Amino acid sequence: MHKNLPAFIAACAGMLLFGVCLIAMGSLATDLQEKFQLSGTESGTLFSILPFGILGGSLIFGPICDRYGYRYLLVFACLAMFAGFEGLAYSNSHEALRGFVFLFGFGGGIINGATNAVVSDISDMHKGANLSLLGVFFGLGALGMPLLLSAFDAQASSFKIMAILGWLPMLVAAFYLFVDFPPAKHRQANGSVPLKGLLSLLLLLIAFFLFFQSSFEAIINNWTTTYLT
Repeated sequence: MHKNLPAFIAACAGMLLFGVCLIAMGSLATDLQEKFQLSGTESGTLFSILPFGILGGSLIFGPICDRYGYRYLLVFACLAMFAGFEGLAYSNSHEALRGFVFLFGFGGGIINGATNAVVSDISDMHKGANLSLLGVFFGLGALGMPLLLSAFDAQASSFKIMAILGWLPMLVAAFYLFVDFPPAKHRQANGSVPLKGLLSLLLLLIAFFLFFQSSFEAIINNWTTTYLT
C-alpha cells in the first residue's frame, strides 16, 4: 500500500470533492431561489438535474478507465467540476444554470466511481477498510461545505465562497497529472456483452435498490437545508 499511497491520497481528494458537490446545491438553495426567483417546483427541477449528471458520469467512467486508464478522465472530471462551481457562482441565466448543474454532477459522478475503482485496484489487502476510509472523506466534504459557508457568511456572499472553492478541483487536477494510477485493464475492446448476464435476477435487484438509494442520497440532503433555514 505504501507504494500506492499517492494514488490513495488522490482518490481521497477526489472523494472530498464529490462530498462538496453532492451538498453544494442544498447549501446554496435559498440564495439560488432568491437570485433567480425560483418557485418550489422550479427549485425541485433544478435539484433533480444533479442526479442525472451524476448518473451520466457513473455510467461512462468504467469503460473509459478500463481502456484508457484513470488519469485523464479524472482530470476532465475536475475541470467539469470547476466549470460547475464557477457557473453556480456567476451564472445569470436560469437555462445556463441548469447546464452548469448537470456538468457539476457529471464530473462528480465520474470522480465518485473512478476513485472507488482506484482504491479497489490498489488494495491487495484490507480493501474494505480502505474503501471505508475513502468514504470518510466524502463525509468531510459534505459536512465541510455548509460549515464553510456559515463560517464566512459575514465576510463574503455564498456565491463568492463558491467561486473561490471552484479552484480546489483545479488544484486536485494538477495533482492528478503527477500521480501514478493503476494502468488500463483492457487496451482493446472485448466485444459484445452477453445480455443474459445483464438480466440476472440478482443484478436487477441490486440495480433496483441502488436506483432508489442514490435518488434519496442526491435529493434529500439538498432539500434538508430548506427546512433548516
